[in-house]
Amino acid sequence: MPRAGRKGLDSVHHVVSRVCGREFLLTDVEKEAFRGLLGRVAGFCGVEVITFALLDNHFHLLIDVPGTAGELSDGVLLERSRLLYGKERRGQPLSMARIEGALKAGGEVRLAMRGLLMARMASLPMFMKILKQRYSILFNRKYDRVGTLWEGRFRSVLVENTRAAVRAVAAYIDLNPVRAGIVDDPKDYRFSGYGEAVGSGRLRAYALLRYIVDNSGDSAEATASRYREFLYVSGSDPRKGRTLNAEEVAAVKREGGVLSLAQVLRCRLHYMTQGAIIGTQAFVDEWMRQRRGDRPSQRTRQPALAGGLDAEGLYTGSRPI
Repeated sequence: MPRAGRKGLDSVHHVVSRVCGREFLLTDVEKEAFRGLLGRVAGFCGVEVITFALLDNHFHLLIDVPGTAGELSDGVLLERSRLLYGKERRGQPLSMARIEGALKAGGEVRLAMRGLLMARMASLPMFMKILKQRYSILFNRKYDRVGTLWEGRFRSVLVENTRAAVRAVAAYIDLNPVRAGIVDDPKDYRFSGYGEAVGSGRLRAYALLRYIVDNSGDSAEATASRYREFLYVSGSDPRKGRTLNAEEVAAVKREGGVLSLAQVLRCRLHYMTQGAIIGTQAFVDEWMRQRRGDRPSQRTRQPALAGGLDAEGLYTGSRPI
């Protein structure tokens, strides 16, 4: 798993986490609860969820993590805290009463509480820890279950915060329900970023689509149409429901065919789920250089063009960082 972004710099990550044993435990009811929790945890941590896909045994998130939480007032801290601690729950270490009391007390007590809360913000590992732990508690309590719910730590890919890179990964995530054979049309899957935007009409969801397609001057409907066009161009494949494997990809290339973005996004590309970093060559070079640090002799493979995305100019790092 790549390290979180450098302190002080925003970073975009594609995050994947799976249910323990990859059991199909997440019904529509559980996904709805997860989606609600996702919004609250993101709001508390100051993380922006660009898009997401909740499947029966795993989830994908594309999130923008700020490099720093900034200077937050006590009022803002209280507002964010209410998203997570607004309801008293058995076994909950923090409560609004405790938070409010500490902030009003002033002095060292106030500073300690501020430090405790601020440490949980603008951090990818902390965001994922809170999200997964909170949901595990809710799930286990509902089903009188004990033990871990998630399969180890999450996996993440660092994505350069450019339109091309974010759009490519967002499309991959929003097409997950189609690849899984759950729906034929991505708009019909409510537990995804695109499905939420189309189905709910929420302004926040449309705002994120604007971020992906870059047409901020258009209406919400026009924004959705632009992204839908991109999804259908990128997701079209005459062999509907199939996922190309490495052998098929190699065969097409041997025959002189050039993989389109459509085919690539349906291939479960290595860099989408297992790779370390995706972006322009300069971006990948810089991150790999930082990884090497003062050890220029350390063996590190050069960035490689992400096959099928040559026109987008996207590269992928060849080893975890």
